[in-house]
Amino acid sequence: MIKKIKRGLLKNNELKKVINNSGWLIFDKICRLGLSLIVSAWVARYLGPNQFGDLAYVLAFLAFFQAVSILGLDNIVVRDIARNVEKSGSIIATVLILRLSIGAIFYIITILLMGFLNGFDSNFIIITAICALSLIFQSSDTIDLWFQSQSESKRTVVVRLITYLFTNGVKIILILNGFSIVYFAAVTALEAGLCAIGLIYSYRKYPATKLKFQFSIGKVLLKESWPYIFSSLSVMVYMRIDQLMIKSFLGTKELGVYAAILPLAMTWTFVVTTLTTSLAPYIARKKNNSEKQYWIALKNIFRLYSLLGWVTCIGVYILTPIVVPILFGDAYTSGIGVLQVLVFVNIFINMGVAQSLWILNEGKSKLAMYRTLFGAAVCVISNILLIPSFGMYGAAYSALLAQFCSTILSNVFISRKILKIQIKSLFLLK
Repeated sequence: MIKKIKRGLLKNNELKKVINNSGWLIFDKICRLGLSLIVSAWVARYLGPNQFGDLAYVLAFLAFFQAVSILGLDNIVVRDIARNVEKSGSIIATVLILRLSIGAIFYIITILLMGFLNGFDSNFIIITAICALSLIFQSSDTIDLWFQSQSESKRTVVVRLITYLFTNGVKIILILNGFSIVYFAAVTALEAGLCAIGLIYSYRKYPATKLKFQFSIGKVLLKESWPYIFSSLSVMVYMRIDQLMIKSFLGTKELGVYAAILPLAMTWTFVVTTLTTSLAPYIARKKNNSEKQYWIALKNIFRLYSLLGWVTCIGVYILTPIVVPILFGDAYTSGIGVLQVLVFVNIFINMGVAQSLWILNEGKSKLAMYRTLFGAAVCVISNILLIPSFGMYGAAYSALLAQFCSTILSNVFISRKILKIQIKSLFLLK
């Protein structure tokens, strides 16, 4: 009896630790997103659409390399450390060296590519050379994986929040003192660098195992991670290719407007992704206990996510004509209608996030990659066809079409049962 009580208390303590860890992650997201919306809007207003478009173009360009340079190893590393703590030092060291190496290589490649695309005498070269330092610094995020595996995310949240508050304070100082765009690019690198220093310091203070690079571990990790690399790259096509094409077809001014209003459309996805993390164990238990209850729970989640999507979309649609001029000024009012179209992407994203619970519990992880690749292909093709004719609206329509194809239309081939649930959920029907 005593042993059972001890086991129960242990489980409760572990549960409390997980909940506490998740709470810190949610707190970090809310603080960072809220501050980001305010300060980014101020920076966009200060720089104006043209210069803000220049900075957005470089960051969108670098995002593809950032997606690849993490090597798709995040979830794999957390899993392997949790399974074998004794090897955690070797795993962390190996991944850190791999990411640092690829980051340094990509740093050179990005500068050369930017030069070939826009000329080596352009301002883009300087901005890229500064911002691309984050490709090297972000290798330190590997340390964050150690803390995640130990449910100690509080340590990294504190580091990131302090860094984020400091660098956003620097941005405000730059605005008030009339500094140029190059200094705002430098803040991007500064944030990544300070975060790296903070993570390294936290790791050294925490009782962790000794770091040791092992080639054999790296080989095994990379062999498993390659599908995740392609998946991350496909997601980045979703998120950023429209910005590169807007710059190519329309110019940096239009890109500046589009990049400024984009966070107002996409910020809300953190709500359903956070809910999904909390609901995953619940759905897994339903799957084990009763197939019927499992499907009932899934249907309820689809309806809930649809409702959240509609509330978000309608709310943003109504408030957009008021909020955009207040946040960004008259120079960005051309983005009002675009935002009112783009925000409806949230409904399809929510349907996709809900389906991820089904994919996870059915062990169909490869379907997620196929679905993402399908959506990425639609995104590229539709942007090429629509942006020249419809401008920024073309990019918004492309985002809607790509998300619809990826999260709903793909189920014609993946799961007709899920498709029926999604269609009913969109109309809030049982």
